[in-house]
Amino acid sequence: MHVIAAALLVGLLAPLTLAAPTAEMILTPAGYRPATTVYEIPAGATLAHVGSEIHLISFNGTVLKTVTASITPTPVKEAVSALQRGWVTYATWLNTDSSPISSFTTTWTVPPVPATDNGQIIFLFNSIVPDNRKAILQPVLQYGHSAAGGGSFWAVTTWYNTPSTRFFTTPIRVSPGAILNGIITLTSSSSSPSFNYNSQFTNIPGTSLNITGVAQLTGATETLEVYGVTAKSDYPSGSTVFTDINLKLANGNTPSVSWAHRDDIADGLDTTIDIDGATNARIAINYNA
Repeated sequence: MHVIAAALLVGLLAPLTLAAPTAEMILTPAGYRPATTVYEIPAGATLAHVGSEIHLISFNGTVLKTVTASITPTPVKEAVSALQRGWVTYATWLNTDSSPISSFTTTWTVPPVPATDNGQIIFLFNSIVPDNRKAILQPVLQYGHSAAGGGSFWAVTTWYNTPSTRFFTTPIRVSPGAILNGIITLTSSSSSPSFNYNSQFTNIPGTSLNITGVAQLTGATETLEVYGVTAKSDYPSGSTVFTDINLKLANGNTPSVSWAHRDDIADGLDTTIDIDGATNARIAINYNA
């Protein structure tokens, strides 16, 4: 494993005690969080970091809501017990080039519905995070009921999570076998930390989310995150294969990429790097390893 990739994994795997769900706590791709800190994003709206605040701005420029952005980092989480919760298996790469990531694309197919439904929640996504891991931007496929809604079916939504607040686009139901094209794009930048990004499923209207004025996003992931899984049959069958994984830099170059990965062999879950690199890479999440 490369030293740089290993360093990112150390940060991703920092110990974290996740709060148990209560009447006031709801599930997000950042774990269980207070319902008062989770917000749905209207179509066409933008999230703007302004000093210590995040402004939710409508498509016509009206500030719909202002929330305080905590500066206390929350480590990205891993599984804390067998078949229970967190990032159980994933691949990751850290950009250390002086030029930022300008685009990160991934294509995958919506899996079959799991054979059993025990109230589990499954998240599958590509994402990028800043060096300090205080935020994460991610086009997400979910099964189950999260803060964004959902149920015993697959749905897509785009999330932006910070230590104190979580934002999501309205979930859209998708069928097994549907093709998803998740992309995260650097839309513009000036002096650090003023970077602007968009995340969406390019082939599904209503999933686009813009954020402005954030720190550079440097760590790319392909991830399986789960909560409430009680049996292997709570997972889809087979594998979810992320294909057409492409990373480009703002200077026009293609970075040199070697994906690192984290497995959960004890529970029969792993990630395989079928085709490495930054161009048309292929990474599989295997549910029956």
